[in-house]
Amino acid sequence: STIFFTLTILFSLSLGTKSVEAIDVPKLPIPGLGGGSDGDVDIDALTGKQSELVKSMAKALLNLSKAQTKFLEALGEKEAAIAASMYISALEKGEAIGKDDLEKALVQSRESQKIIDKKIAEQKVLEAEAKITFAKGVPPYGKGVAGLAFTGLKAKETVDSIGSNPSPMIITKVGSLFFIAKETPGAISMFANSTGTMMDFATMNKIDTKPLEEAKSSLGD
Repeated sequence: STIFFTLTILFSLSLGTKSVEAIDVPKLPIPGLGGGSDGDVDIDALTGKQSELVKSMAKALLNLSKAQTKFLEALGEKEAAIAASMYISALEKGEAIGKDDLEKALVQSRESQKIIDKKIAEQKVLEAEAKITFAKGVPPYGKGVAGLAFTGLKAKETVDSIGSNPSPMIITKVGSLFFIAKETPGAISMFANSTGTMMDFATMNKIDTKPLEEAKSSLGD
C-alpha cells in the first residue's frame, strides 16, 4: 500500500508539472532588476554612457571654474576667486571624479556665478589690467556653458530611454547620470541669464564677445 501511495503522489506531481507547462505563465520581474519598464536595460551600456557624461560634465565645470576664477580676480573678489578654483584639481580627474565632488563643484560654480553677476551689476568699467584678466576668462566660459548644455541634453535623453520607473539597482548603479540629468536644467537656466548680462558687460569694456555669443547660441537663445 505504501508503494501504491508513493506512485500515486509521483503521478499527480507529473500531471501537475505538465499542466503548469501548458499554461503561458507571465515572466515575473527578477528582484534587483526592476519591472517591465527597465528589465531589458543594458546595465553595462548605461554605466559606459554615465562615464562619458561624467567626463563631459567635469570638463564643462573645469572650464567654468577656470573662467570664473579669472572673472572674480578681475572684479576684485580675491577670496571668491580662490573658492572658485577649489575643485579644479578634482575636475581634472575627468570621469574618475566622484559624484560628491561633481555635485560640490556644480554648487560652487553656481555660487561663483551669483557673485560675478552681482559685481558686474555694480561695476561697469574695468581698469586696463583687470580687462586683460577678465578677457582671459571669456573663452573657457564659452566652452564651459556650451559643454554644460550638451551634457545636460545627452543626460536627459539617456535617462528618458531608461523608462519612467527605474529599479533601485539601476538608480544606484548610475546615480551620477541621474544627478546630471536632474541638476543641469537649473544650472543651464542660470547661465543663460548670466551670459546675456556678461555680453553687455564685455561689450562695454571692449572685450571680445564671440565666445559668449557662441555660448548663448548653444543654450538655444
